[in-house]
Amino acid sequence: MQDLLLLIILSVSLGLMPAFIASRKGRSFLRWWVYGALAFVIAMPHALLIGMGNPMRGWGYKTCGFCRRKVSVKASHCPRCGHEFIDF
Repeated sequence: MQDLLLLIILSVSLGLMPAFIASRKGRSFLRWWVYGALAFVIAMPHALLIGMGNPMRGWGYKTCGFCRRKVSVKASHCPRCGHEFIDF
């Protein structure tokens, strides 16, 4: 019984490392904590290798050719640098 309790405490504690790393990259802390607690050996390298989360992922954005900022496809100019987009 004590061994099982120790294993659970160790697993939950180890799950914090990949969760913290992934949350710093814009991912869900809770999801990565569970993932890290259940599969630490896989989750830790995965958390180290993933890229930054992109909150503007999807079809509704384009990239400004001058400042590289993501802007809405409906925008007529870039809000950061003022570059005017020409639609063909």
